[in-house]
Amino acid sequence: MMLGSVISSVSLRKCFYLSLMVFVLSTLMAMVIIVKLTPLESTKCHSSNTGTTARVEWSSAMPLGSISHNRHFDNSSIFINSLQSLILNNNDSQNESLADKYQDIKETGARNKITGLSWKMRSKILPLLMINDSKQIDINYNIHIFYYPWYRSLSYDGAWKHWNHDYLPNWKKNDKRVFPEGRHRPPADIGANYYPSIGCYSSNDPQVIDLHMRQLRETGVGVLVVSWTPPNTPDNTDSVMADLLDAAHRYNLKIAPHIEPYPGRNPINLIQHIKYLFSHYASHPALHRAKRNNDGPLLPVIYIYDSYLFPSSAWWELLSERGNLTLRGTEIDAVYIGLLVDSQHRSHVKKSHFDGFYTYFAVNGFSFGSTWKNWKDLNKFAAQNGLMFIPSLGPGYIDTQVRAWNAENIRHRRHGQYYEVAWKNAINSGAKVVSITSFNEWHEGTQIEPAKPVSNKDFTYLDYEPEGPNFYLNLTKWWIQQFSYKSANPNY
Repeated sequence: MMLGSVISSVSLRKCFYLSLMVFVLSTLMAMVIIVKLTPLESTKCHSSNTGTTARVEWSSAMPLGSISHNRHFDNSSIFINSLQSLILNNNDSQNESLADKYQDIKETGARNKITGLSWKMRSKILPLLMINDSKQIDINYNIHIFYYPWYRSLSYDGAWKHWNHDYLPNWKKNDKRVFPEGRHRPPADIGANYYPSIGCYSSNDPQVIDLHMRQLRETGVGVLVVSWTPPNTPDNTDSVMADLLDAAHRYNLKIAPHIEPYPGRNPINLIQHIKYLFSHYASHPALHRAKRNNDGPLLPVIYIYDSYLFPSSAWWELLSERGNLTLRGTEIDAVYIGLLVDSQHRSHVKKSHFDGFYTYFAVNGFSFGSTWKNWKDLNKFAAQNGLMFIPSLGPGYIDTQVRAWNAENIRHRRHGQYYEVAWKNAINSGAKVVSITSFNEWHEGTQIEPAKPVSNKDFTYLDYEPEGPNFYLNLTKWWIQQFSYKSANPNY
């Protein structure tokens, strides 16, 4: 017994000195990393390779809102307690190597310390970000944002539209679960998981339009990609297009039409609808224009949603210079941007002779195009084929107030973490143009438009608390500044 006590005493003394040495080393390591990390780079602590950040498990990440001003991470205590636990349980773990356990605990302690320091740095930056929104920054016309002018209100238009969205049927026919049906009843009950700060507005209201343009101008966004269908079609937004262009021009913003699917749409009748767009708006100074190549003319930019639904041979007739119905060199020539969803759409875009492609969806992993880790390769493909690559990023995704069965595609915002990693992947991809999904697609919960806390007897809407209603506008402003700086300093 005495010998055993002596051995235990020696072992504990060794472990004490060992733990003290490791604590000192881990502290020095953290200090080195603090010196090297800038506030912008602090999110690197979550992944060793920004190109593979799609693997981040958001369910295990700590939201910023959970860190109080008085809370800190005592990682040295965590490390010592873990080491003491190892000593006490050593007799019950004869089959496991002490060295292996020690190494695991050392690495865990170092990671926890670095992660804790990273969160402390972020907690200092983001409060500044939330209040420092008065300084105006330069507009960046390489930042595009999807904008939806399809909302109507009872007070302004005499009827609700889109706020009263139907619950959509499940696209999985073999799913036997029962979900809500029917239509939402605004203003208390709307077809969205968040609630707009200004209430259920009308997109026709000039005051709303002006507010939106001012908010976007303050972020530095340059181009609104406006959802558009021809007159006399469902969800027609053409009636407000002239007002949007005028308001955008007042704030030096630009607008690119986003041609949505509509009944009977095909590449042939699309010619007539594009002619309509050009005849009404081509002369407006707020219509966004870009060059197809370095020495070419400035041409209007037109996005075409679900372009892959038609064969590349049909698009070739319109977009190839050798096509029988070619638009090239005509009065309706433009920079035409197609949608890439699946990997095989790369070939479709190329064969169709689109000038570039975008990915639209804000759901990392939902499609090949929306998966962050694929963006570098997509940008490389675009560069090799003379195409424009426009990755689409967003702050999160949730649409269960419209598609109640679609919980599997929810991407939680995590107080801005999801948005930040999306931005970092877009910047690191090398893309020259980035699109944001979205300013106000409330049905799918991708909006950066201000939201407020609201609840009714049956439902509590999500919000941006505790950061406040303007949090995503300010966060967008921050990342546009980083994108602009990176573009101007490619070796940064």
